[in-house]
Amino acid sequence: MKSHVMVAVLGTAILCTLCSGASADGTDGTLEILEGGSLTSSFHMSLGFLYGAGSRPDGLGTPVSTVRAGLGCVSGNPAGLAHIPSNAIVMDILPPFGAMASDFVDFESVAADALDDAVADFTGPGFEPTYPTIEAAVGQQGGTISGVVGLRFGRTVVAAAIEEPLSVALRMVDTGIEAFGLTTKDEGDDLIDIQVRCMADAATDFAFNVSRTTMAAASDVYPNVAVGLSVSRYHARASASGSVRADGIVSYGGQEYAFNDPSAPWDNELGMTAHGSYEGSAFGWNVGASWHPIELVTVDASFASMPPLKLEGSLTTITNIMPGLIDGEFDPDQILDSQPTLTERTETVEDDPVTLLLPSHAGLAVSVHAPFVLATLEYRRFTGAFGFEYQDVSEGVDVTDGFGLELDFGGVRLGGGVIRGELMGNALEGGSAGEDVLIPLANLGLGVEIGQNLRLDTMVLAVPLQVLRLSLQYEF
Repeated sequence: MKSHVMVAVLGTAILCTLCSGASADGTDGTLEILEGGSLTSSFHMSLGFLYGAGSRPDGLGTPVSTVRAGLGCVSGNPAGLAHIPSNAIVMDILPPFGAMASDFVDFESVAADALDDAVADFTGPGFEPTYPTIEAAVGQQGGTISGVVGLRFGRTVVAAAIEEPLSVALRMVDTGIEAFGLTTKDEGDDLIDIQVRCMADAATDFAFNVSRTTMAAASDVYPNVAVGLSVSRYHARASASGSVRADGIVSYGGQEYAFNDPSAPWDNELGMTAHGSYEGSAFGWNVGASWHPIELVTVDASFASMPPLKLEGSLTTITNIMPGLIDGEFDPDQILDSQPTLTERTETVEDDPVTLLLPSHAGLAVSVHAPFVLATLEYRRFTGAFGFEYQDVSEGVDVTDGFGLELDFGGVRLGGGVIRGELMGNALEGGSAGEDVLIPLANLGLGVEIGQNLRLDTMVLAVPLQVLRLSLQYEF
């Protein structure tokens, strides 16, 4: 929600400071007209870090239990690969779906409150802005997100997987922003009237994805004991771009001057742009074991070492603004009578790395076959956090441990649990660093055998991260 509001007021905030020409107390100028325009945005996300390959997660995500996990063990407990009876291949597909988030969340009210706060110091009595209209769509983009191949060589199974466990795409377009303000300036013994009318459009694009390539092997070391090991290479890439295209007219002492006028003998371009890209890779590994002590009980254990992903790159920001604009305040004495639309160009490059944090964890699961149901109870102990670090900012959740339960009825699977942690920053609504949090998880899956060699699994519900995915596994 905060991200949508920030983009909604980005261009407007610039216009307010330009048009008002006012100091912080608002005594030197006023904002007379504010047209908020309209904001449209789309947000797509798929998060497979929690679920891994396949559509059969347990109560806490990627399967520690090896019973009925299939090739999805390559992302969880690799020892389960030893239970695959023959060669197999699995493909994970995301069907496209989405919804209008603005039908459920009143973004317009939030944006209106934010704009009121932003322009409160620059408005006079009776000021009534036109607030922006907001349409926000959320969902997941369709496509193949992972593929796994497992080949049996005697008692050993070797598997290879290519996955895209994390993908985020955000696009916002803010159009029709307009503001009009006036102020006065002392020039000798005279007061000069200055009026500014500005129009602007803003746009933001952001994309982030992580791919994972895994090689794994598992084998039966005893008739009732199997062990497995996997090594994964993680590769992350992020790109961002944004712009505010502004135009306007300054009336200085009754004479009008235009921004972005190529015939002017001074720099008068108005607006800002930003673009950047980051990239990085790292290696992690999983090790697991599976023990079948008695006929109806299976005990599984695994340890996943997740690497921090350090992304190197840079973000370049170019701003063209009127001189005297500092920290949201504007000094009207900086408006020159000979160059009223003069702007200054500033280019900044930030090359600090961004680090994606992923928690390592040790897991223990006990599965019991009961009449009509396979029940799995699981405990995980986490080390590290799920979040990111940039400069001196750390956001996310430092997770500690979790408990989960899965009930597998064959064609229907129910899973759920809770993960405990502690907030690292203030990004979550109403939260602050150091606060304890409980993250509930729940999932509903369906599965059906199609003939002798083909199986279709679906995940139709996941909380707190909604997902819809299909998995096709073929044995050959």
